[in-house]
Amino acid sequence: MPTTSPTLAGVPDPVDPYGIAHGDGGAKDTLAGTSGSDKLQGAATFNQYYGSAGNDTFIISAKTTELAHEGATKTFADQAFYITDFGGAGGYSSSNNDFIAFSGFGAGTHIDLVSTKDNHSVNAPSALLCYYTITDGVTGEVHNFMVNSTNGHVLAKGDFNFY
Repeated sequence: MPTTSPTLAGVPDPVDPYGIAHGDGGAKDTLAGTSGSDKLQGAATFNQYYGSAGNDTFIISAKTTELAHEGATKTFADQAFYITDFGGAGGYSSSNNDFIAFSGFGAGTHIDLVSTKDNHSVNAPSALLCYYTITDGVTGEVHNFMVNSTNGHVLAKGDFNFY
């Protein structure tokens, strides 16, 4: 487990006692993982995650999504967060199984796939950009997020959970 997060806007940042690299809030947090299994949690209006290799966990707090635009949209500026390299979506991968931990949302909260778009590159020839909404089961608020699935699959059970 690293003792510092790799980068937070380019500056090493301490990892808390639970091994979670935190953003510092504001308008945008950009958190980047290492080749290991990282835990990344943004604290800004918009949070962008680069997990890199390993089995990364992206911790998404209801408090941070409340700061973002409400209502379904694919406009980049209206997204609550963007995971740039989600590995292992839709099933098990022996080398890269990322996970989204949704924290603090009400009972009955769910995510819905809005649309997808091919996002192929040299490093991810099967990549699929997936647009989702998250609807809080108590407040009814709807927020948006994007996941770039490196294997070309959409999120499925086992890729995320609500806590």
